Amino acid sequence: MSESVAVGIDLGGTNVKVALVDVRGRIKARWVSPLDPAESPSVTVREIVATIDSLLAEAGLSRLDLAGVGIGAPGPMDLRRGRIVKAANLPAWHDVPIRELMSDALIQPVVFDNDGNAAAYGEHWAGAGRGSDDMVMLTLGTGIGGGVILGGRVLHGHFENAAELGHTIVAVNGAPCTCGQRGCLEAYASARAVAQRASAALAQGESSTLRKVADDNLNVQAVTVAQHARGGDSLARRVWDDACLHLAVACVNVQHAYNPARIVLGGGLSRAGDLLLDGVREHFARQKWSLHDDLPTIELAALGYDAGLIGAAGLGWHRHRRPDE
Repeated sequence: MSESVAVGIDLGGTNVKVALVDVRGRIKARWVSPLDPAESPSVTVREIVATIDSLLAEAGLSRLDLAGVGIGAPGPMDLRRGRIVKAANLPAWHDVPIRELMSDALIQPVVFDNDGNAAAYGEHWAGAGRGSDDMVMLTLGTGIGGGVILGGRVLHGHFENAAELGHTIVAVNGAPCTCGQRGCLEAYASARAVAQRASAALAQGESSTLRKVADDNLNVQAVTVAQHARGGDSLARRVWDDACLHLAVACVNVQHAYNPARIVLGGGLSRAGDLLLDGVREHFARQKWSLHDDLPTIELAALGYDAGLIGAAGLGWHRHRRPDE
């Protein structure tokens, strides 16, 4: 008897990823292709469907062996109706009924969710959150996203925008954020914020080993700041520590808002490993309350860039849809 698989589809701004994933969250086959921003959604859907059929055939399977299909995509979106409202990097994707298009083409039920939620579900199902029905994930990239899993289910909220954790405020009247607020976590602890703060300090004349690797405009990348912080550079250490402090404050707020068993840190900044984890844990220990010991463990994500892909397949496996769907 052939083993059933679920399909995970990670629809990004620059490429689309498709994978066959088994019941234990292991990728059995995958496909990645650039996504033409000018291409119509219907053409992209046809290409994805053809790819799914090809992957199934190569694995000796057919659509009859599909246990489910899940799609993770960037917002804004209408989850109830299964539509991508508008994709910033895909001008042709305006009010696209992606769930219906994919379901009709495959003759299969399809689950559709935000890419941050899909990544969180991936870590919950097969990564650092495995075994915990209550988990929060922070994705630390150019911006900061996230996902909340409560009782084993993705939290969406009434307006379907739950878990915009990068826009929780960690500094009253603080630094401006691209969202229009001030003091957002994203303005202090994202890769962009780390890079900008280090670059600004160099522009003000501060001494640092970063100056040797900065470009002509004294700009540096967050990964470089992390490397020099690990090497002991005082400016890099200060900027990195400040990001860890604000992340720890966010984790305390997450603890009180959702009371999860685990908080998982993913995204590009998590590749700094113990430099990030130890810094956040140390500041969290200083910020936490003393009234009760209901404290989550803080862990690094385990699935890397596959979290969204595996999570989309996991949503397909488990059909965690809204009650009104």
